[in-house]
Amino acid sequence: MKNIGIYILLLVLASSVTAEVLYQNTPFYQGMNSYHTFRIPAMIEAPDGTLLAFAEGRKNRSSDTGNIDLVLRRSFDAGNTWQSLQVVWSDDANTCGNPVPVVDQSNGRIWLFMTHNHGSDTQAKISAGTSIEVRTIWSCYSDNNGATWSIPVNRFSEVQSPTTRWDATGPGNGIQLSYGTKAGRLIIPANGRVIYSDNHGSTWTQGGFSTGGSESSVAELNYGTLMKNDRATSSYASYNRRIVFYSYNYGGSWSSPIVRDDLVDPICQGSSISYVPTGASDRLLLFSNSAATTRIKMTVQMSQSNGGTFETKKLIYGNSSAYSCLAKMAGNNIGLLYENGDGWPYHRIGFARFTTGWLKDRSIFLWDFEDYAPGNTIPASADAVEDVRGYNLNGTPTAAITAVAGSDDYSNGTAASFDGSGQGIKISDSASGDVVDLNSDEDFLIRVVFRTTSHGSGGTANAGALVAKDVGTSTQSWWLRVQDGKARFLVDNGTQTTSVTSSRYVSDGKWHELLAVHKGSSAVLEMYLDGELTAQIPAIAGGSYANSNAVSVGVFNNGTCSFIGDIDLVQMYRANRQQVLTVKEGDLNYDSIVDFTDLAILMGNWLRF
Repeated sequence: MKNIGIYILLLVLASSVTAEVLYQNTPFYQGMNSYHTFRIPAMIEAPDGTLLAFAEGRKNRSSDTGNIDLVLRRSFDAGNTWQSLQVVWSDDANTCGNPVPVVDQSNGRIWLFMTHNHGSDTQAKISAGTSIEVRTIWSCYSDNNGATWSIPVNRFSEVQSPTTRWDATGPGNGIQLSYGTKAGRLIIPANGRVIYSDNHGSTWTQGGFSTGGSESSVAELNYGTLMKNDRATSSYASYNRRIVFYSYNYGGSWSSPIVRDDLVDPICQGSSISYVPTGASDRLLLFSNSAATTRIKMTVQMSQSNGGTFETKKLIYGNSSAYSCLAKMAGNNIGLLYENGDGWPYHRIGFARFTTGWLKDRSIFLWDFEDYAPGNTIPASADAVEDVRGYNLNGTPTAAITAVAGSDDYSNGTAASFDGSGQGIKISDSASGDVVDLNSDEDFLIRVVFRTTSHGSGGTANAGALVAKDVGTSTQSWWLRVQDGKARFLVDNGTQTTSVTSSRYVSDGKWHELLAVHKGSSAVLEMYLDGELTAQIPAIAGGSYANSNAVSVGVFNNGTCSFIGDIDLVQMYRANRQQVLTVKEGDLNYDSIVDFTDLAILMGNWLRF
């Protein structure tokens, strides 16, 4: 092994790290309990650790108007399983919705704010003054962690002006202040302002109004400053960006609107939470929304600078998605309840659980084949290849594959041996939820550890695929393969194609670590071989490389480019080269962190000689 001096430093500088994963399931889906559609998620953790997932149960149609109940599902195991659906509030054929829960930590009471209007009244009618009723704000509470709820109380006279017609709470969750002279204040985000109580809910009042936003989420920053992050309205809607306001008097008044150019938005509700993780001193601010100009790409972003910038950004679901709600959970876990679907954002409401470690990990997926010992067979069965990081994107072999000893530089583990007969390992497009669809404006990186003595000549006809989401020429796609003895990486936006080829020969029977790098910010393609830059060219500026084909390892989707050789590792990141370490730089277990785990691998290898 080389660079032993680098690893000796680990004895002083490193800390142990375990892989983080994303967990997802579906608490609400169309047709469940005879409800046509579920919408408008809200979520909070009760004092005893019970997770409460609220939604609107729309009885007969997906419309915002009509017979709508406010419903709840509880989880006693951090979202792994969900209890039967509870109806918190139903009023015949009228509309009960826009849930906003908040926990009073002083006494454990959970307050739930909601809105009500006549089932036949649309927002347009209510605003125009032609409706049967106006929209009113109500509240109820639970003193047993969400098992039962009090009878809802109309709060119109306390928290709405006498001339109010249309109004809204949240939707999302409320907060309780931790700092300043108003510590303990309960805050409910509402249309253009917040509603608050300084006496544990005995009475409620409304704070100062802001203009330019609606469907607010509120988070407490350092020293009691409040940030209100809104869906843009009026003239601001054309920006397709989030609108932010600050309050320095605990919600009494708000700053002028600030257009956040860094927070792209389809003009849809989003969610914000802030907290100081257990054992830490620095506050984190998390924000979720459909981070596009249309309702797709449910994304969570994290700021370690009080929202000044969001340094970390990670995709949860790439297809259709809309409203969402973040919640802090026990054990430094974070929950996300979000609307999503297949070509329509409202097929279901999904639950995701992750940690800040997972947010910081730029991996999309990682296959290292360690579930199989050398000499075993990787079966042609669903999910036979485990994804050990990221999105739990397991691989399904198209045919049985022999497991062999892997690279000595990668923990003496296991590799998959491809014989050129058309074997492949695939992630279907539907299973991936589009998270592996890549665009020209993104930074992304594909890492493969492999060896081969084949594909040394013969051009395309004798090439061997490493990993690909291919379709064909002049079609949105990308692939990485060995061709004429060198590694080649290609991207195609449907009208333009460009590729980069390694300057060094790789069909030499040696293990190689290959990094194919796409710099969307600067439109550059790069190829790193064994830690060294071996090629660099301009990339396509504009367009997408996304398609509906599977991600395939070892062969193209159409059965061509069948690889002959061994693949020890396949990993994808949404990251740039500076955020990913190579084996040469000390990252022996490919987690992008140099730590004691890498040192253990080094020492194990060293002791063998």
